[in-house]
Amino acid sequence: MSAKPIKTRITEMLGIEKPIIQAAMGWIARSHLSSAVSNAGGMGIIETSSGDLDAVREEIKKMKTLTDKPFGVNVAQAFVRDPDIVQFVIDQGIKFVTTSAGDPMKYTGMLKEAGLTVFHVVPSLQGAMRAIGAAADVVAGGERIGA
Repeated sequence: MSAKPIKTRITEMLGIEKPIIQAAMGWIARSHLSSAVSNAGGMGIIETSSGDLDAVREEIKKMKTLTDKPFGVNVAQAFVRDPDIVQFVIDQGIKFVTTSAGDPMKYTGMLKEAGLTVFHVVPSLQGAMRAIGAAADVVAGGERIGA
């Protein structure tokens, strides 16, 4: 017996069944974990902490064999060694990206112009204001916001 889908602004925005978005945990959020989250109705996220385009390419390729459900990619800006990662994600038809560990102005415009939904993860109120200025679709923060 399967549970009824839950309808929220997030589920409708992302095309998922449950309002669960997996954290983009560096070196952990790879295709096996992320596909399990997506297959369960949430939003699986592949992390890109290696900063290496070949590693990202391989994880997205694996992900596409493990699920036909929506999934996203996190671009941890401080770790991006090859800026072509962002264009590669766009070219793969990914519709959802979280950005983190850097200035939201860096990639948000490019991602939004390509039609992706962008959540930017921030550690502070100042970071949230920058993400709003960059036109991120959602600003996600930790416990330091407003502290």
